[in-house]
Amino acid sequence: MSRGRAVNACCVRWAVRGLASRRAWRIPKVAGAMAPLGEGSDDPVLPDLPRGPLHAARARASFPWKELALFWEGPDMLRFKKNIFSALENDPLFAHPPGSLSLEKYRELTFLRCKRVFEYDFLRVEDLLGSPLRVLALIQCLGMYDWSLATKFFLHTLTFGSAIYSSGSERHFKYLPKIFTMEIFGCFALTEVSHGSNTKAMRTTAHYDPTTEELIIHSPDFEAAKFWVGNLGKTATHAVVFAQLYTPGGQCHGLHPFVVQIRDPKTLLPMPGVMVGDIGRKLGQNGLDNGFAMFHKVRIPRQDLLNRSGDITPEGTYVTHVKDARQHFSESLGSLSSGRVAIAGMSVVNLKLAVSIALRFSATRRQFGPTDEEEVPVLEYPMQQWRLLPYLAAAYALDHFSKSLFLDLVELQQGLLGKDRSARQAELGREIHALASAGKPLASWTAQRGIQECREACGGHGYLAMNRLGDLRDDNDPNCTYEGDNSVLLQQTSNYLLGLLVRRDQGGARIESPLKTVDFLEAYPNLLGHRFEGSSPEDCLDSSVPLAAYEWLVCYLLRESYQKLNQEKQSGSNDFEARNNCQTSRLVKP
Repeated sequence: MSRGRAVNACCVRWAVRGLASRRAWRIPKVAGAMAPLGEGSDDPVLPDLPRGPLHAARARASFPWKELALFWEGPDMLRFKKNIFSALENDPLFAHPPGSLSLEKYRELTFLRCKRVFEYDFLRVEDLLGSPLRVLALIQCLGMYDWSLATKFFLHTLTFGSAIYSSGSERHFKYLPKIFTMEIFGCFALTEVSHGSNTKAMRTTAHYDPTTEELIIHSPDFEAAKFWVGNLGKTATHAVVFAQLYTPGGQCHGLHPFVVQIRDPKTLLPMPGVMVGDIGRKLGQNGLDNGFAMFHKVRIPRQDLLNRSGDITPEGTYVTHVKDARQHFSESLGSLSSGRVAIAGMSVVNLKLAVSIALRFSATRRQFGPTDEEEVPVLEYPMQQWRLLPYLAAAYALDHFSKSLFLDLVELQQGLLGKDRSARQAELGREIHALASAGKPLASWTAQRGIQECREACGGHGYLAMNRLGDLRDDNDPNCTYEGDNSVLLQQTSNYLLGLLVRRDQGGARIESPLKTVDFLEAYPNLLGHRFEGSSPEDCLDSSVPLAAYEWLVCYLLRESYQKLNQEKQSGSNDFEARNNCQTSRLVKP
């Protein structure tokens, strides 16, 4: 049994609970939205599907698909998505060119398409908080078209913009309108050549000079170069750069984010002291220009320190409201949760696309039958259903999970903007960090395996490039790595869960959280005494049954991990050694 399983089981349990209660969506069921829409209706949001090879299979459905779509999305969201798809479909700039494009041409076209998306004004600045699910929907619609475009838009708007919004203060809000007009184009520069997951060891420095009230950004050597940064290769004019902050006297205050200009917005030539370039062709998403940057004593104004968690006075004194070093580090990297939550949603889109392709193919592809003259659609075979339908169910569960978690993240960011320093706000941040650190691996790995299963389930035809399954597999692959390697992220969530047990055992603290995702652990270890008492298949259809099963499983895996970790420590291992010795049996993915 692995500790990774405990983390994923906890995440799945949360999704199951949410689907059962519809708690987390905050999307009310509107009576009018559930009005029957039978075939033959001319509703512009949900027009009838054209007749074709799939018509016979669709006609056998046991539920009205339009009602399901309205229930799941709501009429406003369906209309919003239709507007996006209609705009892309009717714009020649978004026509897929025949054949393959050169790397330079593909990246140029992706940037022009990104610019056009802003010109359509699908989103306004106020939508970032007022209609947050529209932000997610736009990124996902663009991803269904081309993930290079979607990721480019996402990194500029949500990652770069969110970092400024959540890590900065009012003095930085001047950048936000420029983001939406593309007066500046942004990126998020954290990873370095020699360090990725170990963010505390980043080596880029920011020394404060009180004589000029400037910060000096510097890369001590090539290993400290920012690397893999999306949008940095060709197009970014500004970056949120993470560096170790030093005040006069040489004291280091840890990793902090800074807004640094990379290029001249008019010429795209590098700014003085900045060496920047493209890292080249990747396995997928080659319309996105990933790049590197090195800084040679680049001076920026003191005010370009994103100062939500810490600031510098003109004289060079460091001031912060955060007294705990771990909390300070978490606040500095809080914007990473935004990326991880978004990536979970992006992975779900890839799974949706793959499952749709495979199911539609399977409903029309005929092989074998009771007689030589009568062949049966392969979707009718239990084996094909066994391979594909679990991933269809997973797509629904993970879609709900990712949207709900995204709304929880918005709540957290609203609290940060309102300068909420309460204990609940701090605990909400820790809980969302834990959920995002487990949700991204769960969604991206499920999509990775689901896409491969869909490819194989389509037989030889699944290997054709025209069906897009290969592109989906390649474009989904980085979701397992960027914004945190999945295996490493799971350890962050497992540390959160184990920490709850430690605090309870040492101080008798109750186990509870703002989103109530871990409240069931208050019944640990008594939950382990529960046994399933169902006597028929019907007993398993109640949503409380899988929920109870996952609660039991999480408690069991936590107990095993907790005991193993304590055994290592009692044998003389220090904390690092104990965790390291547990990794292969307890701390890795299943």
